[in-house]
Amino acid sequence: MINSMNGEYLLQQIENHVRLFFTDAALSLIKAADIRFAHYADAIDIKEYCLIIPIDIDSGIAPQNIYKVPFNDTQLTLWSPLPRPDRPGWRAIPNDNHPLWYINDCQTIIPATNIFKIAWDLLTFREDSELPWRDKHGRFNSPFSPRLDFGLLEIPVFNEAVALMLAACKCLSGAAIPDDNIGGLIAAPVVNLSHDCDVLYGNDFWTQAARFARIFIPSSHGLLSRLSNIRWMAGNTLHPGRYYFNNVIGMINLEKQYGFKSTFYMLNGSGGRYGSRNGLDAIIKIKDFIPDGWETGLHYNYNTYNKSDKLKAQKGELQTALGRLITSGRAHYLRFDHTTSFDRWTQAGIKIDESVGYSKHIGYRCGLAGCFQPYDNKAGKAYDIFEAPLAIMDTTLVDQYGDDSIRHFESMLKHLSCIGGAMNLVFHPGTFFNPEMPRMLGIYHKILMTCRDTKSRCLTADDMLKILTKRG
Repeated sequence: MINSMNGEYLLQQIENHVRLFFTDAALSLIKAADIRFAHYADAIDIKEYCLIIPIDIDSGIAPQNIYKVPFNDTQLTLWSPLPRPDRPGWRAIPNDNHPLWYINDCQTIIPATNIFKIAWDLLTFREDSELPWRDKHGRFNSPFSPRLDFGLLEIPVFNEAVALMLAACKCLSGAAIPDDNIGGLIAAPVVNLSHDCDVLYGNDFWTQAARFARIFIPSSHGLLSRLSNIRWMAGNTLHPGRYYFNNVIGMINLEKQYGFKSTFYMLNGSGGRYGSRNGLDAIIKIKDFIPDGWETGLHYNYNTYNKSDKLKAQKGELQTALGRLITSGRAHYLRFDHTTSFDRWTQAGIKIDESVGYSKHIGYRCGLAGCFQPYDNKAGKAYDIFEAPLAIMDTTLVDQYGDDSIRHFESMLKHLSCIGGAMNLVFHPGTFFNPEMPRMLGIYHKILMTCRDTKSRCLTADDMLKILTKRG
């Protein structure tokens, strides 16, 4: 049931978002504006200087009536528009066919798209709750989302909604009508770089076993055997760190050149699919190469991601090995359960998580490029943990877009530069520089160049956590 507390929750996530990705002036506009959450029937009769967000119109789980509108040097993709108020004095801006706002003669503004319900449904995982499908790892993956069928997974609808609200707040601060220019309110886009250190030595049993199997699997399908795998098996037997441990050092050196930093998620402990493939010794050795001020997080094990006691033990072991406190985490295989995981991770002492993402497609898992607090439906309030949803996984980007991968990445980042937000991406050590994966060669370097060329800021998950928890 939707009530005023839900509106307060959403407004807090909006303010957090503005604090991270916009200027102080933008945060002041949001805080100063009269923003109300109300039933649609009440909203259309209000005649006051305010921004009204209707909360009671259910657009359904599948997007409807999709349309695009130019906005601040980019294009917004909107869906599920609200009906135009059937009261005298209301008009659509910029027009009736592609409205951004409805405004009346008293400067009451209503967003034309169903901001509240779309944002609420995505941030509270309505798709996961109402659709039964899961993949073999128990994940609600991208093929199950209705947004995929409409090409909307890569639309940061929450970010676009906040940009629309800021334009309305700018109008309430003195402009005659809302316009599509909020350029002076947006900070540079953020890139959140991270690396899942599943494999640090290429001679582990599972990596070698997979290579051995790939020698013979093609022949079972009438194809030529991949004898080149013998070369990779022999090479990593003699030089275990080549293309794995050494790649961590290579990524660090490359990121330093561009003035960036990253988070390294370490897989230790045991449990489930392949477990910790290189043991704690490899993690202890690699820590000396990670510069001060960079982050190390916990990569929850496959079978223990949802067990707070085992996560505590895994976290304690990693903290002892590294000699530092761990506050961030990501689940191996991106496994999570929206009804229980946030509570389990909080109990284990995780303050910010990056597990919520897709493995099959790039895109915005919660319609959000940034960071938010998930909602605890049982307690009726936000969890005491932040989530920074993963948008791009290295091999997924290249699988999906091939030779066009970098151009597409650039277009996504440029869109965020016009509406505010963070691009959260993970690049595994084994895909950074590895002749065994020729299609990935040079991709990360080109990504970093694109981030530099778009004048992006670099914030890790822990950086965002520190900003948000220092709020007054």
